[in-house]
Amino acid sequence: MKVEHVRNYVVERLPYALNPKSIAVVGASRYTTKVGYKVIEGLKNWGYKGKIYPVNPRTAMMHGMKTYPRVCDIPEEVDLVFIAVPAHIVKSVLEDCVKKEVKIVVIATSAFKEIGRGELQNELTQYCRDHQLPLIGPNLVGMGSPYLNFNCGFIPYLPKQGPVAMISQSGANLLAALGTSQKDHFGMSFFVGLGNKADVDFCEFIAYADKDEHTKCVSVYIEGLDSPEAFVEACRQVKKPIVAIKVGGSKIGVKAAFAHTASENPNADSYYDEIFKEAGAIRATTWQQFLDISLALGMQPPLKGDNIVMITNGGGSGLLSCDHFERCGLPLHELSEISPSLAQRIRAYMPMFGSPLNPVDISGTATPIQYKGAFTQAMRDPNVDGILGSICPTAVTDVDAVVDVVIAIHDTYKHLGKPFIMECQGGEECQNAIMKLRDHGIPAYATAEQAVNAMVALYQYAQIKKDK
Repeated sequence: MKVEHVRNYVVERLPYALNPKSIAVVGASRYTTKVGYKVIEGLKNWGYKGKIYPVNPRTAMMHGMKTYPRVCDIPEEVDLVFIAVPAHIVKSVLEDCVKKEVKIVVIATSAFKEIGRGELQNELTQYCRDHQLPLIGPNLVGMGSPYLNFNCGFIPYLPKQGPVAMISQSGANLLAALGTSQKDHFGMSFFVGLGNKADVDFCEFIAYADKDEHTKCVSVYIEGLDSPEAFVEACRQVKKPIVAIKVGGSKIGVKAAFAHTASENPNADSYYDEIFKEAGAIRATTWQQFLDISLALGMQPPLKGDNIVMITNGGGSGLLSCDHFERCGLPLHELSEISPSLAQRIRAYMPMFGSPLNPVDISGTATPIQYKGAFTQAMRDPNVDGILGSICPTAVTDVDAVVDVVIAIHDTYKHLGKPFIMECQGGEECQNAIMKLRDHGIPAYATAEQAVNAMVALYQYAQIKKDK
């Protein structure tokens, strides 16, 4: 159902969705394949320290804990109720939650609007709104935070700690992001699946993310945007970068989005371009771009100008990069245009056959000392706004030592507020380098295009900040 504005009572209750002192799991099960089993298992295995109350009228004990027939039978206070029972039972559970004065409810159950039962979904939503009981879902996978050791849903693992908050309608893509987090060190602050988002909407979790101390970038996966005014309003008030990806605009995608999360898409794709522009959100068009630019915006400061210097030991990487910069509308400038003496100073750290243009090719024989000298000269130059570095592993390239140089320079000069992004194109040694760089707060990528997209997003965000 539509949300006109961010509702304060909802935002005030959202901390109970990610950091509750007590959770009741309605539909708790002893069968390992059931959602009600996996929720309790995930809470316990990942270190949740609060109280768990299994709710199931058919048994007295479960998971070594006392089981209650109904929520209202629990003698202590309950912050969060996670509902995983058939759709026709949900209304009675919500009535018990209201009686119990529960803080917030999550409905994992499917079979609502996405299969044509919109009237039932709206009835439940209106009931919760009438009693100011925020409802997350239905038809969702769950939520969690690696900083809080909180895994609530049928979710196999938590992500690595990091700066990106992910708010997603799709459970499958959210799970994919969690896997990417573990595999590729894509750090996250918290994540939430909204499913059909019958009540709590994007705008309210965006407002919550703005207050979260661990969140540096808010990333939103959208299948349907039925409260655009509230979305724009929330984004405009947030002091953190926002990345959005909107799917379901193709002819067959419109039908697929409705069947998935009951999302309706009556507007052309250009309509969403305008919405995101008005909101001050950066729009991604592919999943990989969505992840790449979210990581950069969470780790690095905005790119305040277009004087970008690229330093590489591979001419091919440089050519791919400068072509993609131009395609993105942010062409590189020659060093002589950026700073008159910069080329001469960098030339001291390359062989005679190196190229002091831009990209700066310090050659395939470049040593860690030469990388250090070139990066340092670029970083210290007041006319340089951002640096893109690239490692191409030749037989003489000490990848590990270059990575250590990059980390040291980043730590030494990050007070200057200049974005520093790396590209490492190669095999296992480059994959390991990317992980190490990310672990030290430096966005690093496997291809030139990914690195360029990240730098362009930092420039876009700087322009957005000027307009806010």
